[in-house]
Amino acid sequence: MARITAAQEQEARERLAVGLSEISKKQTAVNLREDYIRGEHALPFAPEGVNAEYMDLREQSVANWIGIAHGAPIQRMRVDSFRTAKGDEADEAIWNGVWQANKMDSRQALIYSSMMLHGRGVASVWPNKADKKRPIVRPEDFGSIHVEMDPDDPFTPLWVVKTFELTSPLTLPSGFVLPGNTTTTRSVAIVYDAKTITRFEKGGVGEYGNWEIVFFGRHPMRRPPFALYDYKPDSKGRPWSAIDSLIPAQNAINTIRFNMLLAMQFSAYRQRIVTGFDPRATDKDGNFLYKRDPNTGEPVVDANGNAVPILNNPGRVGVDRLLAFPGGETKVFDLPESNLANYVTMHKEFVVNFFAIAQIPPQYLLSQMSNISGDALAGAESTLASLVQELELAAGEGNEDLAELGWYAMGNSDDFSTTSETVWADAEARSFAQIVDAVVKLVSIDFPKQAAFEMIPGATKQKVDRWMEMAEEESYSNRLLAASRSFQQPLELTQVDTDGAPADGG
Repeated sequence: MARITAAQEQEARERLAVGLSEISKKQTAVNLREDYIRGEHALPFAPEGVNAEYMDLREQSVANWIGIAHGAPIQRMRVDSFRTAKGDEADEAIWNGVWQANKMDSRQALIYSSMMLHGRGVASVWPNKADKKRPIVRPEDFGSIHVEMDPDDPFTPLWVVKTFELTSPLTLPSGFVLPGNTTTTRSVAIVYDAKTITRFEKGGVGEYGNWEIVFFGRHPMRRPPFALYDYKPDSKGRPWSAIDSLIPAQNAINTIRFNMLLAMQFSAYRQRIVTGFDPRATDKDGNFLYKRDPNTGEPVVDANGNAVPILNNPGRVGVDRLLAFPGGETKVFDLPESNLANYVTMHKEFVVNFFAIAQIPPQYLLSQMSNISGDALAGAESTLASLVQELELAAGEGNEDLAELGWYAMGNSDDFSTTSETVWADAEARSFAQIVDAVVKLVSIDFPKQAAFEMIPGATKQKVDRWMEMAEEESYSNRLLAASRSFQQPLELTQVDTDGAPADGG
């Protein structure tokens, strides 16, 4: 631990206070977005005191369309390789040491998800003491990090505060560990800037909520060691969440589903109505009859002290039964069923509009398209392809920052070139036959084979390199085979006389 000056400590504590305040402010929005993606939506309105059946229909009305809108473009974002101005050897070192060594093929989706959900994805990069060639790269929780941007350049991070908690067995000051499941929790907050790292902790045994500095030191990253993946930042550097505008539309769909379920439950069929019928039994003089105790003969009373009348049985409703009611004022009629087609039409319209806002093509609704050609499918996916390209532009900048931080974390002292590039896998829906035909035509006009191979869907850098090696081996084998065949051709022998002239006198 390096020595920290009073000025450095004061600055770190001021940044800690600001960071913790900003993290606390955004928790409501962060939790709301994450709840909706998981399908934990606000239930449609219902008046107080409704029964359990009514509440069950509210819960059934939730359909997580917003999860599809969030996941569909992310599923198509996959990094194949990096290109830098440092040469193939540096590209290979970054790809293997920074990306593959940290399982980023699968973990990259966590960063893109946060970028689309909250407007910003964050990944941290840190030197690995055990293996310098393999820096530590981790996707970070957006809700636990505050990034303070430079006021002079709102697109450049100035310092970062990261918070988390540590749980450990409860240990007394004497060193004795208490038996059972007794644990203690410590809060940790780390302040990073372009040169230093300051670690604060509080909580645990004997602590009373004061942040104490437990580590201060310098790092080799040349800037805060976090790569930012910002989606649609404004002129002040503030990113934009793609999900916030979809939450009201999701609530509207849930409300329509709830109303439709209510109609299906209570008015989907014709309802029989009886009016003017008094079920109380009467004697021949029209007096009401009441229940009597068979032992004492006294009238039976209810909890309020009122006599309990004898009721006539109206009978059971059925297509093979006739209902007859005493009294001339009784009327029987029915109410028509609700027209559920109106609910279905409105629900379908709202879902289509929802996906139009989210730039999701109609084939994700399954029933909207069927038996279509490759060209029609590509046309239908044009809006989603545009969204994916927009997301890849934003994520590409973050991946290039990640590569730069990884370059410094590996111990390299020379400046990282700003001409780095993220190579994305092609995930657009296209006809494979058309792609192969285009590749063949390009190669026929002397287009570089390696560049043509890269256009094949699923062609990663490793696959293309292997294909080129196989092509060279096959070409070399073919040349050897051709050369060996030339030596295997039989020679035509001509018979000559002893003086060297041809035997036939020619």
